[in-house]
Amino acid sequence: MGLSTKVKVGFIGAGGIANVHARYYKELPNVELVGVAEIVKERGLEFAKRWNIPQENVFVDYREMIDKLNLDAVSITTPHRLHAEPTIYALKHGVNVLVEKPMASTANEGLEMYKAAVSSGKVLEVGFQNRFEAQIIAAKRIVSSGLLGEFYYGETLADGKRRRGIPTTPTFYTKEMAGGGVLLDLGCYAIDNAMNILGFPEVERISGHVFTGIGRSKDAIVEGSWGAWDTERFEVEDFVVAKIILKNGGVLILKEAWAMHNNELGRPFYMGTRGGIKLNPLEVYRDEWGHMTTTTVQLPNRDPWRDKVGKFIDAVANGKPSPIDPRENVYEQFILETIYESARQGGTEVKLTIPDEVKPILNQYAKGA
Repeated sequence: MGLSTKVKVGFIGAGGIANVHARYYKELPNVELVGVAEIVKERGLEFAKRWNIPQENVFVDYREMIDKLNLDAVSITTPHRLHAEPTIYALKHGVNVLVEKPMASTANEGLEMYKAAVSSGKVLEVGFQNRFEAQIIAAKRIVSSGLLGEFYYGETLADGKRRRGIPTTPTFYTKEMAGGGVLLDLGCYAIDNAMNILGFPEVERISGHVFTGIGRSKDAIVEGSWGAWDTERFEVEDFVVAKIILKNGGVLILKEAWAMHNNELGRPFYMGTRGGIKLNPLEVYRDEWGHMTTTTVQLPNRDPWRDKVGKFIDAVANGKPSPIDPRENVYEQFILETIYESARQGGTEVKLTIPDEVKPILNQYAKGA
């Protein structure tokens, strides 16, 4: 694609997160917003008006939009269960894809998405803006330097302070639309942060427990919550805890809540034989000069969303690989699915089995990546 050519972008889904994508696309001089597909036509028309998309380019069926418009890329911001099908369709029709997290609602869907990207030669980026957060980039750099030594224990969570933060739309809490609850919604961030920071260590086995502790209680809709949700239709977990055992013997604990009778679950941290780090804020713990030292890392201000969208467009426009290797996200989907499988078995340890396609991304630091 020539540098003077604008990247023509369409949207599949026109909900709240699609507007965030649109705002960042609008910052880029080489992007043109040309179409939107939304099953609720009125919402699609409203979205098009807001972002100056021609009304004739509003579709109910994403396939019709892809078939009729000469798109270079799409943002897919549908409910979790509806990520895979439009991603695969777009890729097979020569359209690059930025799909919101989680990658999919099942691991096999994620694998098929990756295969479609490989066979099409198009960019597939799963929208983990956390990859571009200053503290995550710095934490990854610190760990890759060898500061931890041998990692042996850590705890990962994305948002440990949701005392009452259940999403209010059924797209998040019905199995038909979401496929899962807080593990898919927030746990995917927690897994992505841990795997990315630690260099994608090989996971051997997993045990997990999921709970619906609050979501079905009408009494839980109180002042200070995000708002009312339909307790009668709430079908997914609102709390998860999992034990992830690595091949080297290290243990990673995942915990995540949409709602709880507690004020916080703590901060993410990673401990090794030579040092440790903690997030929010990023702190480094080690022994130096005969003393125990604690260092707070000074971080630059950066907008991770700007990089998430901007680096996607850069890859599309200039023939670069995806800013986030989708094999890493497939690996993480298999971890998430194994947590669910263990939970279905009452927390029994389940061996993680992953496809050959994603094995090359394992143990990146050990390989000097």
